[in-house]
Amino acid sequence: MNFENYQKEAKTWLHELCDYLGIEDEQKAARIFRVVLHAIRDRIPAGEAIHLAAQLPIIWKGIYFDGFTLHAEPIRIRHEKEWLEFIRSKDTFAGNADFPTLDHVHYAFQDVMKFLRSRMSEGQYNQLAHSLHSNISVPA
Repeated sequence: MNFENYQKEAKTWLHELCDYLGIEDEQKAARIFRVVLHAIRDRIPAGEAIHLAAQLPIIWKGIYFDGFTLHAEPIRIRHEKEWLEFIRSKDTFAGNADFPTLDHVHYAFQDVMKFLRSRMSEGQYNQLAHSLHSNISVPA
């Protein structure tokens, strides 16, 4: 096991994510990524959540699964505003700083999804997008 390579890959993802988010603060970018990943993880079926994890570098997998509880059914969210509030609720420590408004949550979610699309196979990304409700706007 080469922990330096795991760290390097995770940092590469983080630097690229900063570009997508348009911010330089790596800590904030990491919090936003964690929050959006956790919201997605809890919203999609368990099988899809595991498929998404398989696309992540090992360090991000650990962050992704941190606090995960397997449920028979995913959280039911059908409206955009409810989805954005759910994402914001995942950022318990810095929610107001990271997401002062729901518009901030919306743009962060869109940017994270664009980033994931650039890192995932097209089929896997389409499965992920399809797992979210059709009333939740996901970049194509």
